[in-house]
Amino acid sequence: MEQRLELHPNREEEHHLPMPESVANEKPTGNPLSAYMIKPKIHFETQDREEKVVLLLRRHVITNFRWILLVAFLSAVPAFFEFFPLFGSLPERFQMIVVAMWYLFNVAYIFEHFLSWYYNVYIITDERIIDVDFYSLIYKKVSETKIDNIQDVTFVTGGALRTLFDYGTVYIQTAGEMREFDFEEVPHPDRVAKVLNELILEEEQERLEGRVR
Repeated sequence: MEQRLELHPNREEEHHLPMPESVANEKPTGNPLSAYMIKPKIHFETQDREEKVVLLLRRHVITNFRWILLVAFLSAVPAFFEFFPLFGSLPERFQMIVVAMWYLFNVAYIFEHFLSWYYNVYIITDERIIDVDFYSLIYKKVSETKIDNIQDVTFVTGGALRTLFDYGTVYIQTAGEMREFDFEEVPHPDRVAKVLNELILEEEQERLEGRVR
């Protein structure tokens, strides 16, 4: 289901699953910049008062390496401006303005990519999964589905880099309006899949025992 984040005043009527065994005894992650946060102390707009966040995921930190290298290269470029005749012909004041504008561009580039990484998150709660796509400071798209809508969970890793740093993509097939959720390039995809499967099994067990309201 795709929607903007809105308040749902009747969410307190929902039932909640117990914390999955694989993370139940784990300590909450305290680092807000972590790409794999267990039981984080966060709150989002549509969260029920009793709803518990199990995992908050971002793309693995190593996926930022490419644009960080580009920033390092761009930051070194002004050192070579003096070898360009056109730049050397400019008055000193204009040269300073050009260099300052170049570095402002770099700062804006860093800011944009950091915000994109930080706010594009995947959330697993004891009730649902949520995919937040952050496009800008004023626009984001939120997709979510209930745990009982999940039909299949698979994960894929491949290549030396993904194997070395233990990250990959988790594919989640659902029965909702949005047929597939892709948790792309997240750390420990096998653990993420295990948590989801535990939640699905618990949901099925509650349904069999008639504990679902």
